[in-house]
Amino acid sequence: MRRYFAAAGIVGVDCVLLTYAHPGEPHAWLLPVWALVVAAVVWLRYRSPVAAFVAALGPAVVVGGVVAVLPWSAYQAGKASRGTASGVVMAVAGAGALAAEIARRPGAAGPLVVAAVAFGVLPALSGRYVAQQERLRAALAAQERLRIARDMHDALGHRLSLVSVQAAALEVAGLPAEQHAAVRRLAEAARGAAGELQEVVGGLRGPRPGLAAVDELIAKARGAGVDVRLEARGAARELPDEAGPVAYRVVQEGLTNGVKHAPGAPLTVRAEWEDDALLLSVVNPVPSVAGPPGRGLLGLAERAEAVGGLVGYGCELGEFRLWAVLPVAPAHRRPALLGVVVAGLMFGFLPLSMMVGVA
Repeated sequence: MRRYFAAAGIVGVDCVLLTYAHPGEPHAWLLPVWALVVAAVVWLRYRSPVAAFVAALGPAVVVGGVVAVLPWSAYQAGKASRGTASGVVMAVAGAGALAAEIARRPGAAGPLVVAAVAFGVLPALSGRYVAQQERLRAALAAQERLRIARDMHDALGHRLSLVSVQAAALEVAGLPAEQHAAVRRLAEAARGAAGELQEVVGGLRGPRPGLAAVDELIAKARGAGVDVRLEARGAARELPDEAGPVAYRVVQEGLTNGVKHAPGAPLTVRAEWEDDALLLSVVNPVPSVAGPPGRGLLGLAERAEAVGGLVGYGCELGEFRLWAVLPVAPAHRRPALLGVVVAGLMFGFLPLSMMVGVA
């Protein structure tokens, strides 16, 4: 919605500038045509920022550079530019437009150069600087994550490995039944902590597997002899960046619990897509002796809550169900040409036409 308002604001401002900067009273047909042209440039910016800047040079030449869409499109093009090719295209197009304007008005060469720098060069350089700063911050954040990952792996990984080895040695020792059970729980806790540490370190070091990796996860389970069925309903949508790894972990945890507590039983993974959420569940038959929920399920609930979702589990009709409700990502709101045109006419042309008396 903010993009629509931004587009409407640019269209409205340019219509005001056209009304008061254009020599003489504008014709009745000029404002709506102008609004359509500016709206088309704004729409093009969400497809190709550099092309939008080149297209904005036309209206700028027509009115002598007095347009808001030119510095806006220059800033957006500079922010989105990568490498030298886009910069060369922008420089050549800008120089061509400036040369054409100077040829049309040779006596105003100085002011035209100043306007080109103020409305074209400086916004483009500002956008490029902002983009470079954003990439620098992302690189520094990635380096910090790698440092934390190395420190965690070195400091905790070795100690957990020692605990696991010592617990495994005690498991095979001739201990009484009660002590043997305590040692077994200690070994499981140590292995679980090591696995969670590995997961955290992996997340810090690079992208975590998301919903797209669920098919591969299920294929690996089938390759290991697990009877897994995947059922999907509804049109698939995109999940937010942080919700994808949660969906993967839900399926992974469900498959792990199913294999652990109901070995050999069939497992079912269901993905039900709604308009605003994904309902994901893993179902397996209830074992004869079911233990309390482990730390993995509790950790899943915390992860889901952090991304605005829910995780739950329970037994019903002889089945254990692990389910999660995760929000879907909002659709990319790239302003359609019709929407921008309507916004431009509503917020730009109609109020201005009432002021200047052309309606």
